[in-house]
Amino acid sequence: MKYLKILSVVIFISIISLSFRTGSLIIDHPIIEDAYYTFSIAKNIANNNGITADGENLTNGFQPLYTFLIIPAFAVTNNDYLSIRIIFILLLLIFISSAYLFASIIRDAFSELLGVGKNELFGIAYSIYISSLLFLINYLNGLETGLLILSFLLFIRFYQKSQILNFKNITVLGIILGLMVLIRIDTVYFVIVFSISLFFRKEITLKTRLIYVITICIVSFLISSPWWFYNYYYFNSLMPTSGQAQFEFGIFFSRLFYLSDAWVQNLTPFTYTFDRFLHGWISVIIRLIIIGAMSYYLKKYFKGIIKNTSKSNKLSERTYQIISVIFVYSLILTIWYFFFSSAGHFYLRYLISLSIIGQIFFVIFVTIIYRKFKKIFYFILTAFALLILGVVILFHTELMLNKSQFFKYQLQLVNKYVPKTEYVGAGQSGTLGFFRNHVVNLDGKVNNEALKYKEKIYDYLDKKNINWLCDWKFYTEQFLGPEHEKRGWKLVSRYYDFYLYHKSTE
Repeated sequence: MKYLKILSVVIFISIISLSFRTGSLIIDHPIIEDAYYTFSIAKNIANNNGITADGENLTNGFQPLYTFLIIPAFAVTNNDYLSIRIIFILLLLIFISSAYLFASIIRDAFSELLGVGKNELFGIAYSIYISSLLFLINYLNGLETGLLILSFLLFIRFYQKSQILNFKNITVLGIILGLMVLIRIDTVYFVIVFSISLFFRKEITLKTRLIYVITICIVSFLISSPWWFYNYYYFNSLMPTSGQAQFEFGIFFSRLFYLSDAWVQNLTPFTYTFDRFLHGWISVIIRLIIIGAMSYYLKKYFKGIIKNTSKSNKLSERTYQIISVIFVYSLILTIWYFFFSSAGHFYLRYLISLSIIGQIFFVIFVTIIYRKFKKIFYFILTAFALLILGVVILFHTELMLNKSQFFKYQLQLVNKYVPKTEYVGAGQSGTLGFFRNHVVNLDGKVNNEALKYKEKIYDYLDKKNINWLCDWKFYTEQFLGPEHEKRGWKLVSRYYDFYLYHKSTE
């Protein structure tokens, strides 16, 4: 396993090196546009401007725990580039900590079952985790995703090690669950599913079960209650505006595809790069074939894995129990987002809990290969390591294909034509609003007021005396309406996919 250790160290150093990129690169991918909404809110709080994205309007369009966690990055310096570098280092630490937790969970739950030494299995699991491009991208995207995965792993680990459920352990689990809700509000469904599963634990007396469930609910609610109170008191809704802006009830075939794609991607995290070459239902079908092939292999060479897992030892049993809860929770989330969310492009991230199951599944599969076909095993691990190293190299250069168009085009277009003292509106306003003052969000993600004018944003622009608008053509047409020229709006310039409009006040 010496080769595996060397490989892990090389991957570890390469990933850490991403934090030493130049300022123009550190603010770019893998950090995404929506992360800058959170950055702006944290920066405004640090600068005593209140809980706002634009420095003026109160907002709840963010996930609180992560946002408050990164406030110090803006409090210690006025250099935005340095602040982002500090946040990026924090995300790297979360990623590495998660890999350690994951490997520990795998080692203790499956070492005996797989017939592999604990150190060996830990090394395999750790290497696979940090070699996963799906995890790398989701941990370093600038959002709460990595922290959420870490919280799931922390919950699994504590539950796994708590061989005897008592009031103290239940209270700790309640605290973790409450923090999870503060990390991402839809984990309230996880609290519900876990509480129900706990209630049906037949080996515990009914009275004790009731006490445990009530304790879990009360503790998790008390921990998360400031967020519920803030949302309802100031915005008259428990759902943040980031969710309301994308809330749309309906049954759409496109959502079925996005959800299917999110499921199979998360269950096969090692196939993340497939979408560079294959798209649509073809990629979904291929991933389903891979899942089927792996399942067949496991069934053939490792019969009764689930049954054996639950009976081999207490750690294995508890791991299986909590994985089952995560699976049911993910299923409920799927149903919720299918009916109520139009943000299909984010379903992969919303259902990231499934990736934990997918990664466990893959580690077991690879470990069996390690036992039977060591050359194939080393080939697989080397291939993933080279992929990660290749991506890291791209992140160190200007060659990355998906450079942030918001920084490269939208921000530059606005800076060129719009006076700094004037306000400019945008639907996609994350990056623009972070690097420039007087930017007003129009899609409602961080602007509750704009939600009230969702169908008539041009009226909102008139009310706020906003005479500049810069966004994709789709958004500009939606916001300004078909008769925008009659209202005085004229195209000033276009840069790549972004259109800048101005309304003359003369």
